[in-house]
Amino acid sequence: MPGAVKMPFLILAVDIGGTSFRLALADERGRILRRGSGPTRPEEGPERLLRRIKTKVEGLLIDSGTRAMVKGVGVGAAGPLDLESGMLLHPPNLPGWHHVPLKSMLEESLGFPVWLRNDVDLGALGEHRFGAGRGFQQLIYLALGTGIGGGVILGGQLLSGTRVSAMEAGHMVVSPGGPRCNCGREGCLEALASGTAIARRAAERLSQGERSQMLEMVNGKVERITAELVARAAREGDALARQVLQEAGEWLGIGVVNLILLFDPELVIVGGGVIGAGDFLLEPVRQAVKRWVVPYFEREVPVVRSRLGGDSNLVGAVALALDEISATTS
Repeated sequence: MPGAVKMPFLILAVDIGGTSFRLALADERGRILRRGSGPTRPEEGPERLLRRIKTKVEGLLIDSGTRAMVKGVGVGAAGPLDLESGMLLHPPNLPGWHHVPLKSMLEESLGFPVWLRNDVDLGALGEHRFGAGRGFQQLIYLALGTGIGGGVILGGQLLSGTRVSAMEAGHMVVSPGGPRCNCGREGCLEALASGTAIARRAAERLSQGERSQMLEMVNGKVERITAELVARAAREGDALARQVLQEAGEWLGIGVVNLILLFDPELVIVGGGVIGAGDFLLEPVRQAVKRWVVPYFEREVPVVRSRLGGDSNLVGAVALALDEISATTS
């Protein structure tokens, strides 16, 4: 009806990770009003997780009026997942969760429509809509954490595969015969530049007798080395930590160059837990872009840090729900 006033509404967003899940209640403009979180504990199975999520959701919906205003839930979860059926297939960070019908289970549990996407795809959508990619129509988003995931925005729209996520960037083979990846193959980008790879490489070099303050930071127990600790040591001037990050950044740069040549983006955004390493990791990537992309494209593609930080996936889930609601009401 011409001149009809659109009524305000609310949406829920859920980001399910291997260690924890996070929730948000947002308004029709995408502004987050309330938050919640809890442990995933994947070993306990999906049913118990859904009960924890439902309890936290009820805590966000403090009265019946608030519940009545909710139009749906955007959900991000690690892939691979079947977009058509809303089923988690065999996500490596949720061991034992094979062919879990997450979408239908959440709809039954929460009582709202649910829209499910790969979590890093939603990270790309969140950065595009509300973060470092705002105003850009073509961008690549990479999330570096335990593994490496990626999402692509083309023509202002999130790229989807036929049935699953379109860009498993972490499993691009960049060094045949290289370190074994969790996927079972050798030489994947994830096995060379993820947080797990950075921690493993630092521990290997320390075990070979190289000197570093990192050894003191973990009381001589190299198995306690993490990517975050390597980044902290690098910021404090540790030479070995900086070398490890330089090496990981060079491998990441090869992956980024390949993605730029495939998608010709305006911008590459790097996020995830490892991005605390900052330019110790990103500068080698930029140098790789200058070396291999600029002579071909005659321009440099900026490589920048995520603006939303740890909120990229959650904000992307908000954006997904807004898009789905808009599509059904327009």
